Amino acid sequence: MKNLILIFFTIFILAGCSTSSLKLNKDKELILNYSSNEVLLTNKIVDSKFLNFKDLFVTIYKLEDENGRVLFYEDARTALNFEFNFNGLYTVMYIFDDRKNYDLVYERNNLMLVQFHLRDKSHLNVMIQASDSQGYLYVYGFSNKEFMELANRVKVKDGDEIQELKHEGTLLHRSSDILSDWNDILVFFTPLITPLRTMERR
Repeated sequence: MKNLILIFFTIFILAGCSTSSLKLNKDKELILNYSSNEVLLTNKIVDSKFLNFKDLFVTIYKLEDENGRVLFYEDARTALNFEFNFNGLYTVMYIFDDRKNYDLVYERNNLMLVQFHLRDKSHLNVMIQASDSQGYLYVYGFSNKEFMELANRVKVKDGDEIQELKHEGTLLHRSSDILSDWNDILVFFTPLITPLRTMERR
């Protein structure tokens, strides 16, 4: 009987802690997976770009759906013997002009929905996935309506609080440029990455 209770308790805990994932699949569709469900975010790659910072590699995709709505999806990964110096949120804040001013809309384990307040007074809705310290994924360009719908879909419990957005998020189009600012000074002098701190964590 005790073993049965332990099994049910473990299942309950794992269900509550289930991770979410952003993934560009083999059909070039950007999918958000959560709780055995999935949402198709975009289904067409318009352009892509690869950045090599020696021990940090960034792939940037411009994606579009059938309605012409554009999102940028960025996949940043370190070399095996390196890791990010900061958590996912702070790393992405540095990438968007070091503006540490944001509203947290919703957080679910490894997934964050955040609205950044940028220096030019615009606002950007960003979904960040930070499953481990060596790889961060994020996607930006959502409308407020879509962002709030996504927050309500991925929330773990009905009673979870979702922060209402106070500003309109910037919408992107096929002619829009990348808004993130990856550069050598940011990567090497901030620094964004550091040698793997395995020994320190034991």
